[in-house]
Amino acid sequence: MNSTSAKTARPATSPSTLNALTSTLRDFPESRLILALLLGGALIATQSGAFLSAANIKSVLLSFSFVAVAAFGQLLVIATGRIDLSTGSTMALSGMVTALVLKEGTPVPIAIIAGTCAGAAVGLANAIFSVRLRLSSFIVTLGALQVARGITIGLTQGDTISGFDPSFLSIGSTTLLGLPAPFWIAIVFLLIFAVALRYTAFGREIYSIGGNETAARLAGVNVDKLQTLVFVIAGAMSGIAGVLLTARLGASVSNAATGYELIVIASVVIGGASLSGGVGTALGVVLGALLISLVNNALVLLVVPTYWQQTFIGVVIVAAALIDRIRRA
Repeated sequence: MNSTSAKTARPATSPSTLNALTSTLRDFPESRLILALLLGGALIATQSGAFLSAANIKSVLLSFSFVAVAAFGQLLVIATGRIDLSTGSTMALSGMVTALVLKEGTPVPIAIIAGTCAGAAVGLANAIFSVRLRLSSFIVTLGALQVARGITIGLTQGDTISGFDPSFLSIGSTTLLGLPAPFWIAIVFLLIFAVALRYTAFGREIYSIGGNETAARLAGVNVDKLQTLVFVIAGAMSGIAGVLLTARLGASVSNAATGYELIVIASVVIGGASLSGGVGTALGVVLGALLISLVNNALVLLVVPTYWQQTFIGVVIVAAALIDRIRRA
């Protein structure tokens, strides 16, 4: 009798490992990315002894930081059902504006603000054409990608700007608890965006627009105003990422951050955001950016030719789009 009672009680008190795992993946989808990072890191460590060195870990986190900061803004755009292809060029333009302002002897904080504002200006231009004039965000931001890059080159005729104030360079080189400053800046933005998207009306309205724009309008959401704000924030975040990248490199070059828009979009989608809008988290963006940075680092450590690295990014983007399609099916 006791044996029978134990058998009948077991399913209620001791769920199977498979059911527990399924429940975890459903309730915390980011766990799949964490698992992928752990397994990927372990595999890379077996193939390259340099992977776990302090210098290499710092390099991975630096690469991750620039992508993650820009990706937070991209998340907002994608969550509303749009896309921003101008990220990389906006980063380059913001870095160049910051560099030129610094060379004029302007205080570092003012130069950083100028660079961030340059990014926000690109975002505002995207919003005017995409939101106000109802043009496709894909076409508008594709054009902005070219315009911003052209302006960046034209500002210096393609020359490199360097020789900045040491206090500015310290932003990219200083470490805290052994980790680079840009990494901590990315973590601060993670907290800000995570709270804003999960616990504020701002976040709920963004998701409602991406889920059903018509329903959001009928519910009283000022869709045009919010979408304009989203594009401006995305431009500003790209601007901050460009400033950080310039501080790290110690120079501003016209071809900086080329191709970053693809890496940023891939990070957002791999992190769980849907290209159709309405879904996505700040934590997912961080994990997606970290996963891409990890694999890129592995390709470098394993001396994989550059063209295969570019191929990988392309495959990742297509795979992320396919996963998004399957997830929505």
